[in-house]
Amino acid sequence: MVVKRLGFEVLTLERTEVDFRELKNLIKGKVELNHPVAPYTTYHLGGKASAFVEPQSTEDLGELLRCLTHGGAPYLMLGGGSNVLFADEGYQGVVIRLGRSFQGIHIEGDRVKIKAATPLVKVLNKSRDAGLGGVEFFAGIPGTLGGAVVGNAGAKKAWIGPTVDELTIVTPRGEVKRLKKSEYSYGYRQSSLKMSGNVLVEAVLKLKKEPKSDIEKKVKEYFKVRRGKQPRIEKNAGSVFKNPEGNFAGRLTESVGLKGFKVGGARVSEIHANFIINEGGATAHDVVAVMREIQKRVNQEYQIRLEPEIIPLGDWDWNEIKDVFWNFKK
Repeated sequence: MVVKRLGFEVLTLERTEVDFRELKNLIKGKVELNHPVAPYTTYHLGGKASAFVEPQSTEDLGELLRCLTHGGAPYLMLGGGSNVLFADEGYQGVVIRLGRSFQGIHIEGDRVKIKAATPLVKVLNKSRDAGLGGVEFFAGIPGTLGGAVVGNAGAKKAWIGPTVDELTIVTPRGEVKRLKKSEYSYGYRQSSLKMSGNVLVEAVLKLKKEPKSDIEKKVKEYFKVRRGKQPRIEKNAGSVFKNPEGNFAGRLTESVGLKGFKVGGARVSEIHANFIINEGGATAHDVVAVMREIQKRVNQEYQIRLEPEIIPLGDWDWNEIKDVFWNFKK
């Protein structure tokens, strides 16, 4: 049976047939039981997962997915940990994270082959050193290449989607597939990979030759904007809401007087009102409460329903948060 859980398609049964303890004998990678997830998210929030797994290779990942799918065990992917809000209640399933063995960059001409767990800062630096432009907007963005491709990360009028030339994925049945550009689609902060159940392991970006001085200039401009207008030290997950057409979520939040508004340890940043920070001792529910107040006041004042950009992961009570994450389907 296929069940949609908070925007993610998860294969599950009434009772899982997988004994998570046996995963240690199944794959070569890291397997931790009853493991905290918070340290792997930029919010540093959330409870424990029944199992936390870092496969060692694509083959390892394929074997893991085959086992979980066949046994009806729920699982979810966690990338660099930004742009997500993990439930305080944890997750009665398997959290899969691609570790160091899924990092690496290979450049041939204007094509850059990148493994999914590679940090965006490394992609930016390697591309700049090779005189390849097109990803300057990575400057100051946390996270990994995989998360950026799946969420079509970008800034201003630049996104990663148009640079994608080829993708390698592992399906829920453990099959390795390569997708051509025509088989991948993207939109504002989303792509066809989102909610597909497939796991991205590698991407090929087609960039353009440019003078290094021009690339460096654009990189510095992006850094300058982010350093002056976004929180850097405080724990946060990036932009909380998508920008409504013709407007900005941060501007709307500030205009209704919510800069600095807080619930528990979660507070709207005074630097940029589309960031909610964990100032210490926050819970994931505190963040949701702040989001709810922002949506309420903006809707009352402007009749605009702000759409969350951050993704809820884990065992949330859907009835408690469906009014906030209205754009996600259970």
